[in-house]
Amino acid sequence: MSFYMTYLARWPDYFHVAEGPVNKIMAYIMEKVEGQGESWHGHVTAVTVATEYRRQQLAKKLLNLLEDISDKILGM
Repeated sequence: MSFYMTYLARWPDYFHVAEGPVNKIMAYIMEKVEGQGESWHGHVTAVTVATEYRRQQLAKKLLNLLEDISDKILGM
């Protein structure tokens, strides 16, 4: 299994895609989480925004989404 597929299989909640018109991918983000309890931390593996969708704060929105998801999943 490839590197990214391993991440996707292990941390599916931390992979997100922002889609535009006609299902065109505008941006995506991949993260993994390590640790237990209150001693956890996340690693952003990739964040990419298509050229024509830059300067719209998509990366910031995706990072905020992952932060919210981490808080819910890990109970923080």
